[in-house]
Amino acid sequence: MSISKLGLLKNYLRSHCEEFAAGEDEAIFEIGLKTRLHRQKTARNDNNFRYNKNFVLYLAILCALLFASCASTKETTNIEKLKEVKPITSTFKLLSINTMHQLQDLTDVKKFASWIQTTGAEVVAVQQIERATESKPGFDAVTELAKRLDMRSFFGKSRYYQGWDSGNALFSLYPIQQTFVYNLPVGKGKVRRSLAYGVVDTGLRSVGFGSTDLDDEVLTERIKQVYEIISVTESMKEYPTVVAGIFGEPANGKSADKMKEKFSIVNELNDEIKNLEQHAYVPTSSKMSIVSAEKVKYGGFTSAGVLVTIEMRQ
Repeated sequence: MSISKLGLLKNYLRSHCEEFAAGEDEAIFEIGLKTRLHRQKTARNDNNFRYNKNFVLYLAILCALLFASCASTKETTNIEKLKEVKPITSTFKLLSINTMHQLQDLTDVKKFASWIQTTGAEVVAVQQIERATESKPGFDAVTELAKRLDMRSFFGKSRYYQGWDSGNALFSLYPIQQTFVYNLPVGKGKVRRSLAYGVVDTGLRSVGFGSTDLDDEVLTERIKQVYEIISVTESMKEYPTVVAGIFGEPANGKSADKMKEKFSIVNELNDEIKNLEQHAYVPTSSKMSIVSAEKVKYGGFTSAGVLVTIEMRQ
């Protein structure tokens, strides 16, 4: 810097800044200059501090917003995952079979019970089974079979048979909550028929089960009986109902067609059981579906049974 410019700087500083107004002494001027520079540095530090403080505050706000955004995204993701969770399902096996009045003593029951256990059935619908009466006390096939299976049981009487009460029965590993016996319409002089109906607590939900034995001779009789069964199931709408038993005709029969208006017939899933008179019907509902169905045969009987695996959804 030239001498003239330095002088102008000195004069300017002396006239405008108090720390340089002490006089012409160069030492004093130097001290003033250092003081001024120190103040400027201090001012810059203060500004930097204020800037850094504001910057930290900005970062804190930004982090908070990012955290809130992430939390919201995580919460949304969790909700979406919950929506994608599959409904709770449960399956059970139903066996339906006609004993044809052939459980005459304890030996018969023991053999039959052992065979049932090999099927893995949890609910069993039985037709044409007897139990003791006051006039003919003694052996009771229903009671003995329940003991051997270690199941709950319910019997619905249809008629007398050789001194015994004959009818349909339900056996269940699950608690039976309610039971009803519905007499089905029959013509004059015809064999009496019934529907043994029970509400069973399967764990996931309560399900209605019906065991029946329809007329095997006259179609009009079967049609009337089917109408009554449908009426019963509609009166128990709160329970999805599975109906099984002897329908007196193959799966393509007229009474079966009437049942298929309200139910899905198990027999159509397997060619082996299409021609059986033993049917099983499952509600046409999104809450219940047929997993598998097969024909089963017990050596002591001439008629075959149906073993069905059914899935329920909550």
